[in-house]
Amino acid sequence: MPRALQPHTPDDDLAAHGAHAASAGLSGVLTPEVAAFCQGGVSVIIALGGKDAAPVAGLGCGCRLLEENRMRLLLMRAGNEELVSAAERGEPVAATFSQPVTHRSIQVKGSNSGIAAPTENDRLAALRQMDGLREELREIEFTARFAEAYCHVDPDDLVAIDFDLDTAFVQTPGPGAGAELKA
Repeated sequence: MPRALQPHTPDDDLAAHGAHAASAGLSGVLTPEVAAFCQGGVSVIIALGGKDAAPVAGLGCGCRLLEENRMRLLLMRAGNEELVSAAERGEPVAATFSQPVTHRSIQVKGSNSGIAAPTENDRLAALRQMDGLREELREIEFTARFAEAYCHVDPDDLVAIDFDLDTAFVQTPGPGAGAELKA
C-alpha cells in the first residue's frame, strides 16, 4: 500500500467526533462529517454473515444515508450473490470506508439488513462515488486502466442493502485504530 500523501490518524476522527457530539447533542451513530466521508467517493468493503456463520465479503460502489441511523449500501449483484443472499436473510452487516489518499478508514456495523431496489438517486450516487474513488486511485499513481476497471459500475446490475446503523469505529491505521466513535 503506498504511503498516504496526506496522512490521517485515528486521533483526528476521535477528537472531531467527540467535539461534535458534545456541541451538537449527537443522537445518530455518524456525525454529518463522517456521513459525508462515507458517501464521498471512497473504497467500500462490505461483509455479512454467510452460510454456517462464515463471513462473506465484497466490494461496494458507494452508500447513502437514508435516515439518521439507516444506511443503504450500493453494490453490483454480479460477483456479490452471497452477500445479497445474506442480506435477504437479515444477517448483520459491517462496512469499511477507506480513502486511498489519506488511509482514513471508518467501519460501521449494523443489523436488520434487507435488499432494496435501487432508485435513480442510488444509481447516480454509485456513479458519482466511483468517479471520486477513481480519481483517488489515480492520485496515488494507480494506472488509469486499473482505476477504470476497479471503479466500473453497471447501473443496471446495481442492488442495495439497507440496514440499521448500530455502531461506528475508527479503522485508520495507527494508535487508536478500532476505537468506537460514540457520543
